[in-house]
Amino acid sequence: MGNVDLSHDTIYEVIEIQQSSYRLEGDRKEPALYDKRMFDIVDPTIPEGYIYQFCYEDSEEFHEDEDGFIWRDFEEEYNITPKCFAQRAFFDFYFDRHEEQVAIYNEYIKNRNKSA
Repeated sequence: MGNVDLSHDTIYEVIEIQQSSYRLEGDRKEPALYDKRMFDIVDPTIPEGYIYQFCYEDSEEFHEDEDGFIWRDFEEEYNITPKCFAQRAFFDFYFDRHEEQVAIYNEYIKNRNKSA
């Protein structure tokens, strides 16, 4: 796996599901994103308390085809995450070491480890 912060043949719990990636704690105990194609799913169950969020963003550019049909590009994204992380850019704030997000994340991990 190269320089990836993961160990071979180890089961990791997914913290967040995005369109093409999973967020999980790797061996350095940081919630990083990893390409979904790197993993085999051993349990597809989504834990209770996770929520689905959908984001749809239009581009600013319009396009016209030869028949005069006009459209705009758009990007659809989603994530499935514990409700406590369901704020825009939560992990950006976490990695910028904002106190609130760090505390929320640490509390989530503490509670998750208690129930494991």
